[in-house]
Parts: sequence; structure tokens; C-alpha cells
Amino acid sequence: MIRLQIFILILTSLNCNAINIETIEMGIFDKLFGKKEAIQDSDELMDENTFWRIIKTSKSNSSGNYERQQTELNKELSKHSALEVLEFDNRFRTLRGQAYTWDLWAAAYIMNGGCSDDCFSDFRGWLIGQGKEIFENAMQNPETLVQLEHDMDNDDWEGLSYVPRDVYEKKTGGNEMPNGIKENFEIIGEEWEEDDDVLKAKYPKLHAKWGIE
Repeated sequence: MIRLQIFILILTSLNCNAINIETIEMGIFDKLFGKKEAIQDSDELMDENTFWRIIKTSKSNSSGNYERQQTELNKELSKHSALEVLEFDNRFRTLRGQAYTWDLWAAAYIMNGGCSDDCFSDFRGWLIGQGKEIFENAMQNPETLVQLEHDMDNDDWEGLSYVPRDVYEKKTGGNEMPNGIKENFEIIGEEWEEDDDVLKAKYPKLHAKWGIE
């Protein structure tokens, strides 16, 4: 800070009318502390291919470690503008809303030995983080999730959903992300009974791998 003040004093002493000292000072602060971006709301979705490419990169760079994937996603989103981060989040929450189905909830319930509403929200964020192919296959048939690894005692699905908001706040100087799109909160499909035999009959492959006998 002392060096900055000395530098500004030197510029002032030069008495160069063409130099706008205030502009120079702000430019130096931007370089030192990062320029804060303007807050903009949008209901646009990030391009689908760009979205899934970011997800794929974050997963590849984390070698399958879900906690590390959150760090890698933070790095990838930090390369984009605040508006683009919002549009990424719009796409993310649109997909999470589409995955709000009783069928996927049953899968999560079996895989985790039970799953609350908050747990299911985290599960859907984790599922998106697995990539386009796995997500779309699971939407069509939740039993395709049997190919994945999940330790119900140690693995946590929470985290990926929070990354875009963290990046956005950093880019805008601590401001909260605007609402963007309205996420779907109306669950889709036919409700199932919380009974082990019912779930075993519904998804025998998942139950064989993760079900509690």
C-alpha cells in the first residue's frame, strides 16, 4: 500500500494533464484486488455443449474424486464472466429440476440406505456432475447407476450445487447471485412405498449392490 501511494505521488508530481490519476489508481486497484463485475440477471441457459464440457473437464481433472471435482469446477467457472456463471447455474438447476422424479429418488434411497428431500437434491447435483451420458442414461433408466461406485457410509453427495454461487459472489464482490430461472419443484412420476421389498422389486440391480438386507 505504501508503494502504491508513492507511485501515485510520483505521477501527480509529473503534472501531466493527459494522465487521469483517478483512472490510473482504480486500474492499479483492479489489478491488485481483481475487478468486480456488474450484477446482471438472466433466464438464459448456458449452451448445452459448453455446459457439459465444463462438467466433463471438472470430473476428468479430479480423477473421480467428488470433493476435488468441486474445486476443479470452481477453477473452470472462474474462467467465465459472472453472467456466464449465472447461465451455467440456470442450466444446472434446469437439469436438477428435470431429475426431480420419484424413480430417481427411489434409486438414491436404495444407494444411500435412505434419502431425505435435501439428500435427494444433493444426489441430483452429484448425478449431473457425473456427466452427460450417465445423467441421461439414469433419466431413462435409474438402474444404469449400478455401474457407478458409491460408499453410503463415507461418500457425500453434497457440494457441487453450491459452486456456481460461490464463484459468482467472488466475481461480483460478495453479491448474491440473482434468481435466474425458476427451478422445477413439482416432483414427477408415481410415488413409491418406503418398503424394502417394494424397492427391491422396483430396482433389483441397485438393491443387489446397495440394498440393506
